[in-house]
Amino acid sequence: MPQSRQQILIAERQRELAALARKRLGFWRRMGRSNRLFPRKLVVTREGRWIIGVTLLLGAAAVNTGNNLLYLLLSLAISVISISGILSELCLADLELTRCYPAEVPANAVTTLRLEVLNAKNRAALHIEAGELVDSPSVLARPGYILHLAPHERGQAFGAIKPLRRGPVATVGLLLTTAYPFGFARKSRLYETPVQLLALAGVTPVQLPWRGAAARGAQHSSIRAGQGDAFRGLRDARLGDAMRDIHWKVSARRERLVAREWEADASRVALVRFVHVAPGPSDDVASLDRACATVAGLCAALLADGLAVGLQTLQGDVPPAMDATGVGDALQRIRQHLAHLVLADRRPPADWAVADPEWAKLALGCEERAAQITRGEPLPWPPLTAMAKAEVFLVAFQGRAEVLTQGQADVRVTLDAAGDLLTIARVADFKVGAA
Repeated sequence: MPQSRQQILIAERQRELAALARKRLGFWRRMGRSNRLFPRKLVVTREGRWIIGVTLLLGAAAVNTGNNLLYLLLSLAISVISISGILSELCLADLELTRCYPAEVPANAVTTLRLEVLNAKNRAALHIEAGELVDSPSVLARPGYILHLAPHERGQAFGAIKPLRRGPVATVGLLLTTAYPFGFARKSRLYETPVQLLALAGVTPVQLPWRGAAARGAQHSSIRAGQGDAFRGLRDARLGDAMRDIHWKVSARRERLVAREWEADASRVALVRFVHVAPGPSDDVASLDRACATVAGLCAALLADGLAVGLQTLQGDVPPAMDATGVGDALQRIRQHLAHLVLADRRPPADWAVADPEWAKLALGCEERAAQITRGEPLPWPPLTAMAKAEVFLVAFQGRAEVLTQGQADVRVTLDAAGDLLTIARVADFKVGAA
């Protein structure tokens, strides 16, 4: 029976992942990950190599000379190594780990991960390290430490994680390690409880070239100052105020510029459309990471200006919402959506941490969009979950003039190949090419 395209893509991904695992871990480390073959993982330290070397030399000398003193020293060295193994095993036994941190962390920032460790045995546990085990080279992880846990005591270990790029992060599980008592070896126990974290897109500050990104005239107003049509009061003019907002008579009387302040419209909507195609022939995702941070910064600036902001990408949408409470929920949803984006016309990386069916669905969509670009067809936008009359901001890379999108735009935002902001300019309604 012939395989479907989705099955072929999944098989290719599995081969790529196996090759990456061989490259990153090697044969012996991959074998050592098995809890069935090796319930405890052991890494010999430099001091341990010295004691093992001395033990081997003592054994060879004792056998060759038959000296009882050498046999006594050999027995002592072997006893010390054996005691170290037994005490470290007793230290790791009957420990329970609980994660106490959210599933979302910011990209390119260090986040503290709090783990609770319960010592359920009647003996103390000493010199414990606990933390997430992550194989990806784009994630830096550091365990937390507990020096002493009394019997039946619950302690806390504070590790850290720093994703170097946005997107889903799959962990292998929780790793518990101790070098107790002599530091000859580091014995580990792997708890196979993997979780998927989400590294949120960063937020690059964006300065809008005007105050109030939409025309006034909404139906009702809010209590916030902004660009509505309900008069709020007068204040000293600030850089970026529109000339029509200057109250010239009062300015002449006070001998300084005075501007009218308006109540913010509660129904003003801005829709940001992001054309996340590859900015050039390269498949490097670093440019997309920076572009997502720029888009998040643009959305943050619009939210701060009092607009309800929505996001529309080639992979989905975020319905328009305001940050009325000031806690950033609307921006959080936008950053979550941006964290899941891949290059729209390139196959996602094999190690993109999603399930095989979802990965294959993304890859098929990217192949279809690449074919549409080759044929010169405009890329369609997915339907908005909540439709509203909005001012449309189109964000696109400068170097992809052949990419067309459906719909009209009021403001055009241009990014360079690295994902940094170049220009923000108002445009007339036209069929947009994502240059």
